[in-house]
Amino acid sequence: MRPILFTIGDFPLHTYGILGAAAFLFIAFVGIWRGRALGMKPERVADLVFGTTLLSLAGSRALFVIQNPEAAPTYSDWVDLRAGGLVFYGALLTGLPVASLLIRRFGFPFFATWDVFATAMPLGHALTRIGCLGAGCCYGAPTDVAWAVTFTHPHSGAPLGVPLHPTQLYEAGWLLLIGIVVNLRYPRRSFPGEITALYLAMYAVGRAVIEAFRGDVTRGFFLEAVLGQTLSYSQGVSILIFAVAVAFAWAGRRSTAQT
Repeated sequence: MRPILFTIGDFPLHTYGILGAAAFLFIAFVGIWRGRALGMKPERVADLVFGTTLLSLAGSRALFVIQNPEAAPTYSDWVDLRAGGLVFYGALLTGLPVASLLIRRFGFPFFATWDVFATAMPLGHALTRIGCLGAGCCYGAPTDVAWAVTFTHPHSGAPLGVPLHPTQLYEAGWLLLIGIVVNLRYPRRSFPGEITALYLAMYAVGRAVIEAFRGDVTRGFFLEAVLGQTLSYSQGVSILIFAVAVAFAWAGRRSTAQT
């Protein structure tokens, strides 16, 4: 894999960072494009995307540092994202309340706005998972399957010379499927919030399954003091996200019935 896509002079441009930036631009573009149909001003949509992304990034990095303190021993390492080191659920758990507050503040239709971004987020997330493959983070467990990947680049975050499950590609493929499903459903949605609930529910289920093939066990376990090592941290959070999806669908349908 290629952690560094190319260099400009002596400055390396990392695959993970470039694809992460591409994902940000894609989500912003879709939000502005689809938001026009809801009467949302493009500059306000841009503010929403920028503010949410900035704080989600902080939440994502914070969770990574909590789970992997040895990877960021100094303060400068905390903000060094060039080789990866982000946890999606940290971004989601931060981004959901932040974006919700901003949506309310800007006077956007709450559930409809979330549906707009739910059509873009799985596809943007798929791009970042390709970046994970390049960086060697979020790697899979050792395996002898024919489609295993072996990392050899010295800057890779994965173990070198060991055939591993390409869990980054598993998740990217699942996210691509989610993106297709939610975009096909979007024009025929039966109530505001349906697309967001569908996205969250599908992602939670897929992520819980893919976790069984992950090999970076240093992320820890969910409620280990109570459940032992039954669930990985992300599997436990997946259950919570699925519950959020159900609650979101209920609230969205209820808001429609009250209008």
